[in-house]
Amino acid sequence: MINRFSPSACLIRITAWAAAALSCAGIACGAEAQTDGLSNSAEYITGFVHYVHWQGEDRLPAWTVCIVGDVPVEQDRVYAGRIVRGKPFAIHRIDAEAALNNCQVLDLSAADAATTDKLLARVRRQPILAVGSGSGFCTAGGQICLHLGGAPAAEQQKFEVNISAMREAALVVSSRLLTLGSSRTAGKDTP
Repeated sequence: MINRFSPSACLIRITAWAAAALSCAGIACGAEAQTDGLSNSAEYITGFVHYVHWQGEDRLPAWTVCIVGDVPVEQDRVYAGRIVRGKPFAIHRIDAEAALNNCQVLDLSAADAATTDKLLARVRRQPILAVGSGSGFCTAGGQICLHLGGAPAAEQQKFEVNISAMREAALVVSSRLLTLGSSRTAGKDTP
């Protein structure tokens, strides 16, 4: 059982079996899904927007995804025509120095480690969903850590959710997403 009121940092690990369930709920689904890992990050991000809520989101004209790093432009087509909770997606490719105040999602899945660390420090306590790659990303303060490469799909953990970082950013995660995963308490150094 997840204790969402605990002050300790919690990470929710969504395993491969849960990823199959999520595909029916809008995460990692659709004809555009690719096996290159990059397009899959876009597929997952569109699904995460279903389950994450921002204060004042009703006033947003679109879900703005800011992409940092060397992500192929072809990935943008994954967002084309997608509507989540009545809003389309707007894609902005930015560098590490760009203003972030209009971003709801910050895709750091293709950013280098130095850029990732710099941006995570900038967005801490801001209502921006930071999505990146690997467990180290959550340890550094990212909210969602993707695990899309390497292990065979049946053995692969798809993503983790850093509950503490979500709370710090004033983002609310739907319990529907959280009930699909098993939990573990993060180490003392994990934000």
